[in-house]
Amino acid sequence: LGRLPRRVPPVPQSSLLADDRFRAFLVARVLAGAAQSALVYAFLLLVVDETASATFNSLFVICSILPAILFGLPAGVAVDEFPRRGMLIGLNLLRFAAVVLLILSPPSLVGIFAATLALWTIFQFYSPTENAALVGLVPRGRLSDGQALYNLAGTLAQLLGLVLLAPLMLKTVGAGALFAVCAAFCFVAAGLELLLPPLDEHVRRGANLGARSLRSTLAEGLAAVRTDPVTLRAMTADVLIGIGMSALVVIVPLYLRGVLDTPAENTVFVFAPASLGLVLGLRVAPRIGSALGEQRVAVGALLGFALCVGALGFVVDFRAFLNDGLGLPLDRAADLLRIPALTLVAMLISIPAGFCSAIVGVAARSIVLGRTPPGRRGQAVATVSLTQNVGALVPTLLAGIAADAFGVERVAVAIAVAIAVGGIAVQTVVRPLPVAAPMASSGH
Repeated sequence: LGRLPRRVPPVPQSSLLADDRFRAFLVARVLAGAAQSALVYAFLLLVVDETASATFNSLFVICSILPAILFGLPAGVAVDEFPRRGMLIGLNLLRFAAVVLLILSPPSLVGIFAATLALWTIFQFYSPTENAALVGLVPRGRLSDGQALYNLAGTLAQLLGLVLLAPLMLKTVGAGALFAVCAAFCFVAAGLELLLPPLDEHVRRGANLGARSLRSTLAEGLAAVRTDPVTLRAMTADVLIGIGMSALVVIVPLYLRGVLDTPAENTVFVFAPASLGLVLGLRVAPRIGSALGEQRVAVGALLGFALCVGALGFVVDFRAFLNDGLGLPLDRAADLLRIPALTLVAMLISIPAGFCSAIVGVAARSIVLGRTPPGRRGQAVATVSLTQNVGALVPTLLAGIAADAFGVERVAVAIAVAIAVGGIAVQTVVRPLPVAAPMASSGH
């Protein structure tokens, strides 16, 4: 009898973190993201302290949206035309220079809005470059794992910038010292990005020959999305999450003051548990997406996020339900932790909200990048960002006006309903387009 061939065991895949260049990329993302988050948070608190108005909060958020509308598409084209390593380094050095100006000349209220516009303008070029660089550093078959680690680095950046850096330094050493640390972070991030490969394959392959107008670029991007229902659903989920987050940023300071009866500077403390959900979501997102399908997971998590946002409008009822309906010792737990009961409820709600937003981010962005040709990935990210920010412009402004007029709880419920309706609509209305059958060959 012949010998049966022995089954060769599969070769285990090494961790993506074993790659020195990928590690440098993630550390640079943490540092640059922490600087951006800390600066934006500091600016927001300065605006809240000086104005105490949700309308001014809306104007502040709009300052982060306008650069995306004006420069989103040019940024996407630039990402696909130039070497991405050079862009990452140059943009971080520009960010460093902008922060140095803040150190030399402390900004007034008008200066805060101007600095916000400058930082977000740089970010419009940096974010799609960073997203596109990720695909060049990670094997295609492991894009979902790479996206999860990339999002995890973003979460760590927010924790470092929002939870540790900005609150502690603003209370102890002041804004000037915070700006100095942020400048150092940007400079070190640029140095780490020197270790990356050129990331210029899209340039060498001539993927973008010929100049195109921004209108044609947008038309091509939207046409590609429209003819691909999978990408359209994923992009819509990503866009709706972004719109919801922009509107929430406007109302959260007033929510803390008016509903939770706590100062606005405690925003990070109250919603810090969301990071637990974010980290858990980033860890399990690739496995959940692989098991259930990334498209289905993205839409389901979007609806879960909407439910959490809506729950913020019913924290008083939710507290009564947990205490009286379920008999849970919520108030006693709050007393032991020395936290107001309503604040504890909001903290608990933020955990699944963070989890759902992480799931949507990984699943939706993996679909969009995975189904986009290499020479168009920067434009794909920019198209998503542009759509998200154009869509957020009016809701963000209305959220501030409505919060001043009708109260933040009602606005939170309205935001949740809008997200849920949008997610359900795109899932039920959009259907795959029929694929034309190939014509029979007539012979040679």
